Amino acid sequence: MLCSRNGIGTRRAVVGALGLALGALTSGCFRPMLAENTASGGLIGRIGYPDFNDRFGYHLNQSLADRLGRTESRDFLLAVKTRIKRDDLAITQDNAITRISLTATADWALFRNGETEPLISDQVVSQSGYNSTSSLFATREAKRDIERRLARDLGERIARRVLARADTFTQAG
Repeated sequence: MLCSRNGIGTRRAVVGALGLALGALTSGCFRPMLAENTASGGLIGRIGYPDFNDRFGYHLNQSLADRLGRTESRDFLLAVKTRIKRDDLAITQDNAITRISLTATADWALFRNGETEPLISDQVVSQSGYNSTSSLFATREAKRDIERRLARDLGERIARRVLARADTFTQAG
């Protein structure tokens, strides 16, 4: 029975039919970003990453390499400048800090090797926090964990933006 007293059955049937029609129309429109013969797929392994000299930079570099591939040829160079801002969020009456928020910002630009004008550039921001405890060791480990997560997130964000705009500066194939 397609119809009911309040018309819900009819509405469901119409919405379902429209959904099927829309799905049939758009079924050939979607393609994985990193598929063969795509601009973003052809970018993998062609980007040189900056050398960092700290733990945060190491994790950022690893995140970029995981997403954009290990450098095989340096056709492009990625320049990244990071900074971390600390905010004390929860302070007790005796001035003990119990919650700390970190905001990591990365200004980045992608250059064709040998050129001084960036192909694309942007800024990405990631934020997270951790609890400060009476244990110095636990607080330091929590901070290191958050910094590692922030670096990974910044790397993911940069990689997504580079891959999403790859067709503006590369040729597929």
